[in-house]
Amino acid sequence: MYSPLKQRSSNEKNRYSQDHLLSPVSSEEDLELGALDQQQARIPHRHDLKGIKEHVEEHFDRPELVKDCILGLADGLTVPFALAAGLSSLGDNRIVIFGGLAELVSGAISMGLGGYLAAKSEAEHYETEREREAREVELYPEEEEEEIIELFEPYGLDRTSMEPMMVKFRENTEKFVDFMMRFELNLELPDPNRSWISALTIGTSYLIGGLIPLLPYLFVNDTKDGLFISVLVTSITLFIFGYVKSIYLRPKQALMGALQTLIIGAVAAACSYGIVAIVDANSPQAEAAAA
Repeated sequence: MYSPLKQRSSNEKNRYSQDHLLSPVSSEEDLELGALDQQQARIPHRHDLKGIKEHVEEHFDRPELVKDCILGLADGLTVPFALAAGLSSLGDNRIVIFGGLAELVSGAISMGLGGYLAAKSEAEHYETEREREAREVELYPEEEEEEIIELFEPYGLDRTSMEPMMVKFRENTEKFVDFMMRFELNLELPDPNRSWISALTIGTSYLIGGLIPLLPYLFVNDTKDGLFISVLVTSITLFIFGYVKSIYLRPKQALMGALQTLIIGAVAAACSYGIVAIVDANSPQAEAAAA
């Protein structure tokens, strides 16, 4: 370890030891701190290099939560915006408000339910695959070991170098199955609360995103003024949302991602407005009024 960092780590441990001797700590806290020290010893750059311009591990802890937020907000900003714009062509503010609110509530429920069912299906798929993999490990352990060798051969590891790991797996078949699930099937154990969290996250994000294009119509009486303000506010929101989303997903293309999100929302709203306007212009009521 680089000497200033080593000295810093040593000083921090000494200071912790002195504080620890002076303060009462429960046995559970001792175990947690011991595990933390063990992790720090194995991967020191995650802890010792904080605040220093060196490599620090920075990854999403809950990427599925970010994905759900993006999904809910993206649809919430686009679909109600397009619907409100389309209904605006009818020239009745009440239709826009009532129709938009009805779509907003039903859309949030539908999106949340879709997220719940998707997460539930993912958990059921994992359990099914795990049962199948457990049977294969029990019935064909030699073939499963060969599959592990095939997985790691491209990285220069042969059976001889991996034999100690094979011995551990033979002693603990549960860990054997866990390993095969993770590295052969690329499946991870889902969070048991994932389905409800996903439903609430997607539904709430959709509701929040969908309120933005509808709010202007609640404060103005003229539909054209409401449409103009809604387009302005929603366009700014779409641009900001696209930029922030791209900062996390692809920072080098953040501006392009913001413009892409804005263009998609604008095209959807324009198409909705144009289609409703054309249908309304060719309706029997419009033809009778023109005659």
